[in-house]
Amino acid sequence: MAPYHIRQYQERDHKRVLELFSRGMEEHVPAIFRRMLTLPQTLLPLLGVLVTIALVSGSWLLATVCSFLVLLCLWLLIWLVCRDYVATCFHTDLADITKSYLNARGSFWVAESGDQVVGIVGCLPVKDPPSGRKQLQLFRLSVSSQHRGQGIARALVRTVLQFARDQGYSDVVLETSIVQYSALALYQAMGFQKTDEYFASITMRLMALSIFRFTYFLPFAWEPGM
Repeated sequence: MAPYHIRQYQERDHKRVLELFSRGMEEHVPAIFRRMLTLPQTLLPLLGVLVTIALVSGSWLLATVCSFLVLLCLWLLIWLVCRDYVATCFHTDLADITKSYLNARGSFWVAESGDQVVGIVGCLPVKDPPSGRKQLQLFRLSVSSQHRGQGIARALVRTVLQFARDQGYSDVVLETSIVQYSALALYQAMGFQKTDEYFASITMRLMALSIFRFTYFLPFAWEPGM
């Protein structure tokens, strides 16, 4: 028997859902930071600052301290960007999950282990799908770090796929960032195909954080008039 079960969202889950989503987003900060340190647009200015300060001051110690402060500012910038995104979500779809998902022809589920919500996922119809397609979009997949490796994320995605089949959708689509390595591996292993890549904003472009769009083509495609 699985150590968890999946059920539809209830209002009493709201606080825990926000906690899971927030913590999940904060976990991406180290990955974004490491990625930025591999980029020429980050490394070259950092080395330039290090060498310039060392030459002007004659102190490599001072240059090292200044470089450390620059890295600290970079970490803080990444953290603030993530927190701003979380705050935006808290004031939009996650402010009222029942209204945003359950009352909007979508759904939202939680994975429960014991008496604790340890995973979440939602879905909504795509408003303007490509001609001849009926698409459902997956949102907010997150699993508590203490409960990973149990197949919970995979089970939540399967729940969305089954909902899409039952509702006659032709595709399930989702978007995830380039640094969400576990999510990328999961989606590809489950049969999702990468169909697009873009930058959500100028800030994301400067940080080289592209967004991948994935599509799962359901076996029995929906056709107009069905």
